[in-house]
Amino acid sequence: MIPLCLVVTSLFGEMSIPAVPAGHPRVYVRPDDLPGIREKIDLREFAEDWQAIQRSDEAMPLAFLYLVTGDEAAGRRAIRRWRGDHERDRDNADRLGRHFYNDMHVGACVYDWCYDLLTDGQKRELIDALKWTAGSHAPGYPAEFDTHVVVGHGTEGWVLTGQLPAGIAIYDEDPQMYDAAARLVVGNFAPARDFLYAAHMHHQGDSYYATRFQHDIAASWLMRAIGGGDLFSREQQYVAYQPLYHLRPDGQQMRSGDTFDERGRDSRKRLIALLTATYYDDPYLMTAADSDVWGSARAIGAIFSILYRKPDSPTRAIDELPLTKYFAEPMGEMVARTGWDMGVDSASAVVQMRIGGTFFGNHQCKDFGTFQIYYRGALALATGIYEGGSAPYGSPHWKNWLHQTVSKNGLLIFDPSEDMGRGSANDGGQRWPAHGDHPKNLSVLTSDEYAYGHVTGHAFGPDARQPVYSYIAGDITNAYASAKASTVVRSMVTLNTGDATYPATLIVHDRLISTRPDFRKTWLLHSIEQPTVNGTTITVRRVGEAYGGGAYGGKLVAESLLPREADIDVIGGPGREFWIESAGTNFAATKAAPAEPGAWRVEVSTDGAREHEFLHVLTVMDDTTPAGPRVTTVEAERAVAVDVLGHVVVFADGEPEFVTADGETRHVLVCGLASGAWDVSRDGVAVDVLRVTSDAASAYFEADPGAYALTRR
Repeated sequence: MIPLCLVVTSLFGEMSIPAVPAGHPRVYVRPDDLPGIREKIDLREFAEDWQAIQRSDEAMPLAFLYLVTGDEAAGRRAIRRWRGDHERDRDNADRLGRHFYNDMHVGACVYDWCYDLLTDGQKRELIDALKWTAGSHAPGYPAEFDTHVVVGHGTEGWVLTGQLPAGIAIYDEDPQMYDAAARLVVGNFAPARDFLYAAHMHHQGDSYYATRFQHDIAASWLMRAIGGGDLFSREQQYVAYQPLYHLRPDGQQMRSGDTFDERGRDSRKRLIALLTATYYDDPYLMTAADSDVWGSARAIGAIFSILYRKPDSPTRAIDELPLTKYFAEPMGEMVARTGWDMGVDSASAVVQMRIGGTFFGNHQCKDFGTFQIYYRGALALATGIYEGGSAPYGSPHWKNWLHQTVSKNGLLIFDPSEDMGRGSANDGGQRWPAHGDHPKNLSVLTSDEYAYGHVTGHAFGPDARQPVYSYIAGDITNAYASAKASTVVRSMVTLNTGDATYPATLIVHDRLISTRPDFRKTWLLHSIEQPTVNGTTITVRRVGEAYGGGAYGGKLVAESLLPREADIDVIGGPGREFWIESAGTNFAATKAAPAEPGAWRVEVSTDGAREHEFLHVLTVMDDTTPAGPRVTTVEAERAVAVDVLGHVVVFADGEPEFVTADGETRHVLVCGLASGAWDVSRDGVAVDVLRVTSDAASAYFEADPGAYALTRR
């Protein structure tokens, strides 16, 4: 279908927006759709959805009941119910415009679906009420074009599922709301969303992903329904894969951002999966929409199932997906799994490796260049608490701990004179942007101020579905104040070992150059239980009762190989769980399970020179396994290398040379290579030519024992 467009003119110039078709219904559905919808309600496949709608006394299901069956009593009840809800919620901004089922969203459906039941007076009354709601919050009425479109409450329902559907509904009587809202959405919201969608994930974390993205995918359907085609880039489809790859075997999510859905069962994740699966005909997301991982959607969710789900929609098993996914910039993250098995006693490990690209702010933490590890429990986690009474947005805990780099498994460079901004204590971590953490639009967002990092290499393989290695590297120098940091680069490799005893290993290599030799550099590892340190070996356990039943039983053994003369300190425990040394303060907060605030951290620290390298090898295992695997450093020139579980991982700095040990053939991954052709020699004899792409910046091959040299042609 060729989208029909009209041209609107504003202070920002002319812009084409989709034209609103004549007649009703047109909010989510057109008259030609109704015969097919009426057929679906008689199918067994949709019986549960239809029963939920029939049982509901909410305005939107009642309006849908009238639309489909012509039940006038239900339609008139919908009108009365919406008017009552509107009066009740006039002082509740969340219900008026933030929520998915907000005042304008439901009002738009009632107005459109029950249109022929409304008198002229009722139409005017509803239009006035919708305008009042629209004007009660940014972007105002009519919607201002120059408003916040990246983060903030205005990016939730106020426009995308507020003024946009309401404007479509009332267009014949009053076109101003739609013209202004559509201009804002097409000209300002859409470019910012398309920039993000290239990453295939959302910047607001594991919980606010659902809060924000539900409105985006609904807006896609609104525009398609009126013949406007795709509102956003079709990369939008893959944003809904974020909660699949971040799903822990215990049903929770790998933590990111301001987490309030600790259980991970927010029913809006199910709604998003449904809306995205039906929009893009995605069989994996359809499986997710049908799964019991997330809570049941409300009756209103059943409406969208009947509207958009095709009878006998195809599904595909989630475990057919690749075990590793790269989430490109502007997020710059990779998640590596060893399996998709669910349950607290699952043998599947999940490793999140984050470089990061753009800092979007708001509910996003300063967690560039960090990692998390889950195996039979959270072993290396992002710590802190959000909400729960003691840690609301902007609280001392929020600004001094949760959003600071010290609370993540990242890197610190401590300049004692640094002012972190926003009243945050000096943790040695990453900076707040000078222009605030609410970038207004795409132009501001893509300025250098918010460019915190960039990925310099990413690859996984050799098999794309079940990779042995997953590699990501990047430069996060700009995330730190230039007064203290000249270079901060992190490289991470997850090995899916295939070893039942040691199923996954994460290798982390860091190179830091500070502006002064006395600025202390620190590598962080966070845990729930108290870790132990024996020489340079760090052990973390996660045992005890799991929130949903069963017991955790995982262990992490980390070998600290570089710097060789580093200090290894354990910090935490009662009264020091969220301790910031420079402030001499524990920024305490509490929240009941399943919250995982963390309580301990290991700091590997050094100073005395401007440049230092860190090298750590972290391996997961069952808690009953007595010790970690044998880990050895590899003799190398112009490189740092490690040998573990039959794998040699090399972090190159130029043209590397290294020696593989006698015995079995090794799987070799060389990271940090420039693009082009590389000659490989063993013991001085040419044995191979490797082709390296600029994206991969790495090469993988099998190596018999010997002395290897890689030379770029």
